[in-house]
This record gives sequence, structure tokens and C-alpha cells, in this order.
Amino acid sequence: MKLLIVRHAQSNGNASRDYSVATHDSLSSDGEEQAGSLAKILTAFTFDKVVVSPLQRAMETLVPYLSATRQKAEIWPEIAEGCWQKEREGPSGSWTSQPDRLSSRFSPHFTFRNNVAIRPSDQETFGEGLCRVHETSGLLLEEANKKTGSLLMVAHGNFNRELLNHLLMTSEPLEFHHDNCGMTSLDFDGEWHLNFLNTAMTFRVC
Repeated sequence: MKLLIVRHAQSNGNASRDYSVATHDSLSSDGEEQAGSLAKILTAFTFDKVVVSPLQRAMETLVPYLSATRQKAEIWPEIAEGCWQKEREGPSGSWTSQPDRLSSRFSPHFTFRNNVAIRPSDQETFGEGLCRVHETSGLLLEEANKKTGSLLMVAHGNFNRELLNHLLMTSEPLEFHHDNCGMTSLDFDGEWHLNFLNTAMTFRVC
């Protein structure tokens, strides 16, 4: 299976470094331009499945691509942002969720996996976020076993870092930085192999 991981476009929070209000989760004007450019790039790929974080900035990033290709993406609450805390800890045995819903703006483009409308708690610990990382690894393995040929995942910088550390079984945690709309590609043939990391949006498929 081929996996393309994309970090969401620039949010208002990314632009201002102010994450104190709800509006930080929407895309900035630069982020909207990035999402439009990303849509054009992604049409060079063929994906059997598209999955996305339940957070607004991730879904807004995907809307131009989904509109252009008339696809629907599946929301995976497990891949919402997490593990942003500075102090690391081991994975918890479970994570806490809260109810979620799709606005009329997003409902034509997205569906909750198994129709379970949840997202992680806003007061999550590092360990709970890492629990979701491990669960995501299991979900990806399920997709590989279903013979999903290629999967697009739109998620978040800190989550992507921890997911890559887990999938690649690094001996020590590595940074795996992702710019807004940075793309990382992996192949799975029984184990995960990294093809490219945080490639700029100017990447083109020959």
C-alpha cells in the first residue's frame, strides 16, 4: 500500500501564533491559496481512499481537492492533532472523545467512519495522543489487508511526527518536521518504507 501524508494548509493560528480562540482553526488567506494549489497537485495522484482529521483546518484543506474530484473523505478522529505537549510520556491505554458534528458546508464532502461522530477531547494528554497514533497504525494495517492500493491522509504536524516515529520504529524519537501542506510518502510491504519527507508543494509527478 502507498500512503501519502499531508499536513493541513496554514491556519489563522499558524499565521498569528495565537491559538486562544475558535477562529484559529480556520485557514488563513495564505492557507486558502495553499489548499487550492494542493488540490491541483493531488490530482496527479490516484487514491483509493482519502482520510482526514476531524479538525476544521484539515477539512478546509481538502475541500478544493474533493470538490474538483467529486470524492468524499472519511473522517478518522484518531488522526486529529495530538502530542503537542513538551513532556513526553508513554501511550495511554485509551483516549477520551467528545461528540462532533458536520456543518452543512462540510457534509457534502466528508463522512464519519462507521457514522460515529466524535473527536478527541480538548484536554487530552500526550499519552492519549500517542494512544491514537498507535490505533492509527492498526487502522492503516487494516487498510493494507483490505488491499487498499493508495491512501491519502490529511492530518497535523505533531501527530504526523509521532506517527512516522511509530511506523518507522525509530530507536529514538525524531523530529520529522512538516511544513503546511508538506507531503510525506511511504510504502508498506509488510513493513513501512519512507520515500520522501516534507516535500514542498512544487512537487510534480512525472
